[in-house]
Amino acid sequence: MPLLPYNKPALTYAQQIQQLQERGLTINNSARANHLLESISYYRLSGYWFPLLADKTNHLFKENSNFDTAFNLYCFDRELRVLVIRELEKIEVSIRAKMIYVLSHQYGAFWYQNPTLFKNHISHSKSLGSLEEEYNRSDEEFIKAFKKKYSDDLPPSWMLLELTSFGTLSFLFSNLQSNRTKRDIANYFGLSDTIFGSWMHSIVYLRNVCAHHSRLWNRVMSIQPNIPQSPKKLG
Repeated sequence: MPLLPYNKPALTYAQQIQQLQERGLTINNSARANHLLESISYYRLSGYWFPLLADKTNHLFKENSNFDTAFNLYCFDRELRVLVIRELEKIEVSIRAKMIYVLSHQYGAFWYQNPTLFKNHISHSKSLGSLEEEYNRSDEEFIKAFKKKYSDDLPPSWMLLELTSFGTLSFLFSNLQSNRTKRDIANYFGLSDTIFGSWMHSIVYLRNVCAHHSRLWNRVMSIQPNIPQSPKKLG
């Protein structure tokens, strides 16, 4: 089919409510629905009433579908994201700590600057650029103190990697040369380095979904981790 230009007009809150009712969605309290559409938005909430549609092409709702059901799903999803973020923090902090410890003891405080440790030098340069940007814009007191005392362009990894995003950390790990050091980091978490890298990448994606308040409930995750056949740690 040929692509069509988008020509749907923006609707007022009252028109949005009328459209939903005409399509078969029960709205018990129009004033409350108006407030929720105003504070959350029609499009964001539409992901939660989508499963209530009987005809998804014409956007017609199943019998007895209710606006409150969709909003309750939205509230559930909001709480789910909070719980997931809370647990992801523990995982991220642990991975960050293990990478810093193992690599610093094996290759020194500034291992992240050593191009021979990485497979792709272009990717390594991009990682260094990201690290430099995060360092330059940081207002952490320990970074201010480092800049006043030391002449190095960048601080040791145990300082710098506390600033960096988990996405940059994942990128650094995936680009490390496959060797015993990389395997030691992954083995600590009971995984091979390849499997562990895929989990880090998936965690970055999952974290971004939660951080940007995107729908997590009923979502098909486009980035998924490889499943280990025989994990070394089960608990």
